[in-house]
Formats: sequence, structure tokens, C-alpha cells
Amino acid sequence: MTLSEPARPTLHTLLNGLRVLLAPDPLAQTVAMGYFVKTGARDEGNAEMGASHFLEHLMFKGNADVGGAELNARLDSLGGHANAFTSDEATVYHAASLPEQSGELLAVLSVLLQPALLPADVEVERGVILEEIAMYADQPESRVFDALRAAYWGEHRLGHQVLGTAQTVASLTPEALRRNFLARYGTPAITLVATGQFGPETVLAQVAQISADWPRTAQARQTQPQRPVSALHTVADDTLGRLHVALCSPGLSVSHPLREAAAVLCEIVGGENGRLYWALLDTGLADGADLSHAEYQETGVFEGGFSCDPARGAEVLRLYREVLERLQDGGVTEAEVRRASRKLAVSTLLRAETPQGQLFGLGMEYLALGRVVTVDEAVEQIAGVGVQDVAALLALRPFDVQVTVALGQTQALAELEGSSQS
Repeated sequence: MTLSEPARPTLHTLLNGLRVLLAPDPLAQTVAMGYFVKTGARDEGNAEMGASHFLEHLMFKGNADVGGAELNARLDSLGGHANAFTSDEATVYHAASLPEQSGELLAVLSVLLQPALLPADVEVERGVILEEIAMYADQPESRVFDALRAAYWGEHRLGHQVLGTAQTVASLTPEALRRNFLARYGTPAITLVATGQFGPETVLAQVAQISADWPRTAQARQTQPQRPVSALHTVADDTLGRLHVALCSPGLSVSHPLREAAAVLCEIVGGENGRLYWALLDTGLADGADLSHAEYQETGVFEGGFSCDPARGAEVLRLYREVLERLQDGGVTEAEVRRASRKLAVSTLLRAETPQGQLFGLGMEYLALGRVVTVDEAVEQIAGVGVQDVAALLALRPFDVQVTVALGQTQALAELEGSSQS
């Protein structure tokens, strides 16, 4: 390695089972670190929905040695960005700072993984989260996708709401939250990722000492098959001036060999210059329309939707479905694939230009796949998607099954075949 070349990421497993993924770059001007925990909303019991997100909040309240005010002051003094997020399959705590502060960055970030979980803090954060739930409940976009997830996933745990519901959050006790933490935050579920300018040996020694007494077991994830059936559900709300429609179709798991083809397909259909734009936005029929692909451990899902004038709801839904039908029957062109794959490859490179951007690419890929995927490998995989790969994906006919939810003034959709009123 020369001074102008960042090192290839290296993976280390400590004696306590904690994994450490290091990607040093001696020429980087910052350092970024994150604890990537393989636990999320899908790992909760039904009655404890929202526990993962609740724990994320409580981590910033400090522990027996560092109080919440001091912890947040230390995070702020690093001068970089510190935050966390919870998803269906992961919880991530991350921060960035200057290279000379890498030791303090790791020390402070590690405090988050040793929470006090005090009953008084639980009650304060319960109120904060209930307000957050209420805020999203006032947003039509959130409401329609919450209804869609419930309709598509049913009893499957991937249908859990990350925030939980007002009922489940209100009932989570300090004891239940501590039990969830001990069961799901064991070292085998945690990977520390560091990118940018830092000393690898120093970071390894420091995290080994810090995590020596952390819990060493973690519960196994429950996976289950999903076999959705096409349906149209309408949720009437005459107070809304726009009709909001969302739909799901079966997708691919994170380890499927056509995973990158799904991303390219969604760019062709739902991107800024995609087929949905020309069919629905350029014509003035809808004010928004998209399609994306979400990947999970054992399955995946295509998610899309649109918003429009309620009177045009049936017409826009018909045209949206026609775009998908023509896609499956007629395929895509080489020019479309080339344009979409190039755009996604460039986006991947742009995200990786900073240590913080590279942090998320490395961490989330390792958490999902259990192996290291470098930036160059990720770019090569997405840029290498050809028209034959997208054709192979379309041959699976994912859009033959569509679960659709419409929210708002839904009268124009009421007569469509298979519709049900909520």
C-alpha cells in the first residue's frame, strides 16, 4: 500500500465475538465509526412492537458512568455528525469527527452500547416516541404505507411498524426493554465499522478493552415465508384533498443473484426519468409516482405508489399497472439498462467519497450478507447488470401479484375488481 491508496477493508473477530471491520485511508480528512447491530423491528414480539426503536432512544441517556447530558455534550464536542437509526433488520449508531479525535470518538460511541435504561428515562422517551407516532399519523404518506405493510405482510414480522403503535409503546416496561437489550445486543450481533484516517491497531486494542464485559449471546432471527395474494384495499378519508395509493409486489432477498438487477429495474421504472414519470407526471395525471425495491434476509418487496386528484384515481391506477404489465411482457432496452446501471454506479461512488458515506455501505452490506463488499466491488456489480439480468428478473413475473392500498376520497376506486373498504 502506498500513501495514496486506502487499505482494503479487513475483518477481525474479537475473543468475545464482536466483529470489527476496518477500512483505513491515510489521506482521508475525517474518521467515521459506527456500531451496526443485527436487530430491528422484525426481531420483536408482537406485543413489544417498537422496542428496538425505543432502545435506540434510550442509548443516548447515558450509563452509570456517563450521564445523558455529559454523553450528548461529548458527542457534540467531537464537531462531527452523531446519530442513530432503526430499521426492520438493523439498528445503527454512528458518528464522525477529525482523525486526532478517533480515540474519543470510539470511547463516546461505545457508551451508547452500555445503557443504564433507567425507569425515569423510559418514561421521558415514551412521551417523545408517542409524539413521534402521532406526528406520522397525521401524514397521509405514512398512513398509506403503514396500511400497505399491514395488508401485504399480515402476521409476518416484516410487517411490524418500526416506531411501534401507541398501544405497544405505552405498554413497554423498563423490564421488557432491558430483556430485549440483553437478548438482542450480544456481541455476536454487533459489528464495529471504522473508515477514514485512524490507526487500525489502536482501534482494535481500544474496542477489545471497552467491550470485554459486554453480553456475549444474541437471539437467533426467526425467518418465515411470505405468499401474498393480490388485493385492493380502500381507506376512506374525505378530509384529504389528494388520493394516496401505495402497492407492493414480491421481490428478492438480499442474497439473491439478481439483487442488483432489481435496483436497475426500479431506476428504469421509478427514477427521475423513468417510465412512470413519462406516463403519469409528464402528462399531469399525478403529482408523484415511484417504484423501489426493499431487500430482507429471506425475501424482498417492490414498493411503489402515487398521489393524484381523487377523481383520476382509477385512471392513474390503471396506467400505473399498465406500465408494470408492459414491462413484464415487453422487457427493457439495452439503452435503458445502460443508463440506469451507470447512474446507480455513479451514485455508489459519490456516497463513498467521504468516510461517513463509505461507513454505511460497508456496514449495511456486511450486516446483510455476512461478508465484506468493497466500494469497487459494489460499483462493479451494479455497473455489470445487463439486459439479460433484468429479463431474468422479469421472467419471475413479480408484478403478477399486487397488494394495493388507497387512502383518501376513494369513491372512484370503489367499483374496481377485488376492492375492499376499510
